[in-house]
Amino acid sequence: MPQAHTLSGPALLVVEDDALVRMTLVDVLTDDGFAVLEAEDAAQALDLICTRPEIAAMLTDINLPGGADGFALAQAARVVRPGLPVVYASGRYSAMEAGRAVSGSRFLAKPFTPSLAAMALRELILPPVQQPPRPAGPAPKLAQY
Repeated sequence: MPQAHTLSGPALLVVEDDALVRMTLVDVLTDDGFAVLEAEDAAQALDLICTRPEIAAMLTDINLPGGADGFALAQAARVVRPGLPVVYASGRYSAMEAGRAVSGSRFLAKPFTPSLAAMALRELILPPVQQPPRPAGPAPKLAQY
């Protein structure tokens, strides 16, 4: 049964069939300020993606029960939510398979630290820090020594 852990931060969907791994990720990401929803398979995850527009990103295991893997889930999620940031995780793959991942996604090889997952998700959700534009005019002069 999908569960939600509500906070004021960005909403994430964690899709992981291993209950202990999922619980650890949910706890750490919640402590890191995210609002976390969780699902144990692709069907539950897709239902949440269709009904919870506040989901800002998804972290999914590649190997999921029920016939649809993380690659298929991300493809289906992008039909409903184009541009949804996706982080894939796997203990069986050492890298993403070429051509199967959605564009702009990231990959984490298991075991990884939950803080690394939080960092990858934040990088996908939050826009890069913009440097203020330089004022027009002549370039500053370098000091001579």
